[in-house]
Amino acid sequence: MSNRKPTGSNRWLWVVVPALMALAGAAQAQNYDRYYDDGYNGGPVRCESVKNRTQQCALPGRARLVRQISGSPCIEGQTWGQARDGVWVTQGCRAEFVAERGRPSHGGWGNNGGHGNGRGELITCDSNDRRQRRCNVTIRRDARLVRQTSKTACIEGETWGWDRSGVWVAGGCRGQFAVN
Repeated sequence: MSNRKPTGSNRWLWVVVPALMALAGAAQAQNYDRYYDDGYNGGPVRCESVKNRTQQCALPGRARLVRQISGSPCIEGQTWGQARDGVWVTQGCRAEFVAERGRPSHGGWGNNGGHGNGRGELITCDSNDRRQRRCNVTIRRDARLVRQTSKTACIEGETWGWDRSGVWVAGGCRGQFAVN
């Protein structure tokens, strides 16, 4: 490594890059618009428990887990839950949440075949003995993890997924899925 001082156009790198790295490390809750807005808010909020520490993230309404990111389990009431003004996570749970501002008056989630309220159908799909299982249901738009009921992490693309003909689970993932 040379002892040269930065000159000219690369001088700004010595100021900007460390500042950006500090900001990236400090960010715990971020809004993501990777997912469509499902009528509850402006998109998911990512909340992460770093180094197994408890973290609280602002969310305007009742939190609903839509995507687990961590390998550590995110189990409501144990490693994540409702806070006064948002959601809390702990023990390595990292996930994306949306805020439900109250249940729809049309009956909310339910086994209505996707008619009436446009909110879809709620199904349960369990991987028992860590075996892969397929739960057949017609999916028009998407499937999302609503509630993880296993201690084993449910990670989209790894231990659960979906296609137009249903949801699959594996590796001990058990949960409730909203399908549209």
